[in-house]
Amino acid sequence: MADYYSVIARAVSRLPTRKADDARHAIYEEARKALQERLGNDLQISDAELVNEHYALEAAIYRVEDELLLSDMRRLVTERAALSSPRLSFISRVKEFVRAHAR
Repeated sequence: MADYYSVIARAVSRLPTRKADDARHAIYEEARKALQERLGNDLQISDAELVNEHYALEAAIYRVEDELLLSDMRRLVTERAALSSPRLSFISRVKEFVRAHAR
């Protein structure tokens, strides 16, 4: 079985961020098409082996998508944490100011 994950992940990592969804899906479709063209007409490969190869490709695609989703989630959490931290420190400073001037 080929290492589809490495090939797919490398191709996706080279995409520009703009319009990446469409480009990723185009890469996946090209990989599916190439696999079918390469193995679909090979008489030495059984139907079970062909199904296994297709499954391995789909598993690689899902793994890449899962990793991208996780990366996006981490980025969003980090961005939100960065946005909320100054607010918390601002609130803390306001509380200190109020306490200092309430005496």
